[in-house]
Amino acid sequence: MNLHPLVQPLESILGSWNGIGRGHYPTITDFDYTETITFDAIPGKPVLRYEQKTASPSGSPMHTELGFLRPVGEGRVEFIIAQPTGQTELLEGTVEEREDGTLHLRFAESRVLNSSTAKTVDSTTRTYVFNALRSSVHTEFHMSAVEQSMQEHLVSDLSKFL
Repeated sequence: MNLHPLVQPLESILGSWNGIGRGHYPTITDFDYTETITFDAIPGKPVLRYEQKTASPSGSPMHTELGFLRPVGEGRVEFIIAQPTGQTELLEGTVEEREDGTLHLRFAESRVLNSSTAKTVDSTTRTYVFNALRSSVHTEFHMSAVEQSMQEHLVSDLSKFL
C-alpha cells in the first residue's frame, strides 16, 4: 500500500483490535463491554480512518464512533471524532515511540461540540498505549461532562486480530 510519509510511522497500528473494557462515571451504573477499534490507511493521504464499536457482554450494540487520525509531523497528531450521541471531538496530542518499543498516543487537549439535544460533554482526553510487539493496546478515555470534573470513564485492553 502507498502510505503517505506522515502515516508511515503509524503503519504498525493499522488493522483491528478487540477486547474487554470497563466503564464507570458518577452519573451511571458501572458496566463491562467488548470493544473493537480499527485503523485503516487511505492510500497516499496523510490520515488514518478510525472506527470504534462497543457491545454489551450479551452482544447488544452499545456505542460507535467514526473519525480520522491525522499525524501532522514533529510528533504531533490530531484526532477528529463524530459520535451518534451528538458530540464531535477535536483532540490534539502527541505520538511517541519509547525506548522500550511501546507506542504512546496521548490526547490531552480537546474541543467538544455538543448538539442542542445531546448531554453536555465539556472536554475529553484519550490515551492509547500499544505494546512493543504491536499485538495489544491499552486505552483510556477521560471526560468532564454533565457537571462532573475530568475523570476516567472508560478503560480497555485490546488485542490485534487483523
